[in-house]
Amino acid sequence: MLKKTQGIVINYFKYHDSSIIVKIYTRDYGLISVIVNGIRSAKSKRSIGFFQPFSILDIVLYYKSDRAIQRLSEYQFAYHTHNISVDIYKTTIALFLSEVLSKVLIGEENQQDNLYDFLVKSVIRLNIIKKDIENFHIEVLLQLCAYLGFGMETTADLLTSMEIEPLEHQKDVSNYLDCIFREDFESLNLYSGTIRSESIQLLLTYYKHHGINVGEVKSLKVLKQVFN
Repeated sequence: MLKKTQGIVINYFKYHDSSIIVKIYTRDYGLISVIVNGIRSAKSKRSIGFFQPFSILDIVLYYKSDRAIQRLSEYQFAYHTHNISVDIYKTTIALFLSEVLSKVLIGEENQQDNLYDFLVKSVIRLNIIKKDIENFHIEVLLQLCAYLGFGMETTADLLTSMEIEPLEHQKDVSNYLDCIFREDFESLNLYSGTIRSESIQLLLTYYKHHGINVGEVKSLKVLKQVFN
């Protein structure tokens, strides 16, 4: 049966000679996989650019709830996020967040409108922002916690929940994250790439503590190279 919905492209991988399998987080069905036949063929009339991470699409599916891979009937951009694909910093952030989300959103089959809306707003914001880009992905990781059921209001809350005593060398990490909590974006410029990297690791540990083991994030190395 044909179903209309909207979705955020998380990632894709090649399938056979000319097709791809795309993971899309949809408003109505949560995280789904869809097959796009022939998109990598030289004869294809559609661009694979539709399926870059963080594309936001209006789609029509041949949807069956008991099918592991859905089939696409139609697709078009719901929002144009061209600025992400042409900016190396934004592209790198999109790759990192999409890798994390591909693991975080597993188990989110029962769609949450507020989570979907948060992610759409985040993608649109990434597309248009012109400054403080280097802090964007950490801010999203922090805010995402609330939608997953383990939000906090301060870094002290985060550390206490994991029964971690803040170490002397971690004070800068705590102060940096507290700046994000307070939306004190001017002060964020005082912190180095090393502090940002340590903050990411702390947040991923926090996710794991709450039952979401993101595991190895391959794009972290690229993130460090681009922003450090």
